[in-house]
Amino acid sequence: MRAINIDVIRIDGGTQCRVVIDQPTVYKYLEDMKEGNIFPALETVFDGSTYWLTDGFHRYHAYKLLGVKEVQTEYIPGTLQDAKERALKANSKHGKPLTIEDRRNKIKMALEMDGVNEKSNYEIAKMCDVSQSFVAAERDPEVKRKQQLNNEKRILKKAKQIEELSKNTSATSIQEPSDPKPMTGHEPDEDELKSSEVALQADLEMLSKFLESDDVLKTTYEELKKEKLLNQQLNLRIHGLMNEKNEAIKMVKKLQAELDRIKDKK
Repeated sequence: MRAINIDVIRIDGGTQCRVVIDQPTVYKYLEDMKEGNIFPALETVFDGSTYWLTDGFHRYHAYKLLGVKEVQTEYIPGTLQDAKERALKANSKHGKPLTIEDRRNKIKMALEMDGVNEKSNYEIAKMCDVSQSFVAAERDPEVKRKQQLNNEKRILKKAKQIEELSKNTSATSIQEPSDPKPMTGHEPDEDELKSSEVALQADLEMLSKFLESDDVLKTTYEELKKEKLLNQQLNLRIHGLMNEKNEAIKMVKKLQAELDRIKDKK
């Protein structure tokens, strides 16, 4: 770790995996810096004369806009090739999440490095910190096509199962008796709602492994999960309201009987 002049850090060596720098993120970091927030040190590879930036491009641009001259950098000795390899793992677990295009660009960058094209999908996936199936799809268009078809079939099948489950749940849980009687249930508490959410998650968790390589499917999955959870919560609430209604009817009948008894005494 050392403090260096920001101008000696190079960003033109092909170590940026993102397709584009996200300007809103840069300006958010800029505002945070103005408020005194402390950011992690930039990560670089030092080849003896040049510091190649491998992680922290949004922070770098925010520092430049702020006019900072000296920044902290966490560096390791190595070559530009080492910097490129190190950059392939950047932002996998922190910073602004990588888009699908960013991850595809990672694989493209890796395959352009000497000797990497001969490596297995598993080795390249490990280099880029992505899934092996994602690498396979990017290297072979036919594999990608088959993966997409299989994913669509599985998701449609699961979505149909969930839809049927939702219909069955609605049909069995919202039935008003013809002769209102006190129900033995109770107003759903927080534990019941959490239990419902857990059950929903169990229904949907098998979908998640199919969504890694498609932003549209991922968004659809999240919306489906929210709708299903909302449906479960509404069913529980309706069930609770039915209990309240039956209790109210029981109370009215009791009060009416008491009123009739008083009238009879008069």
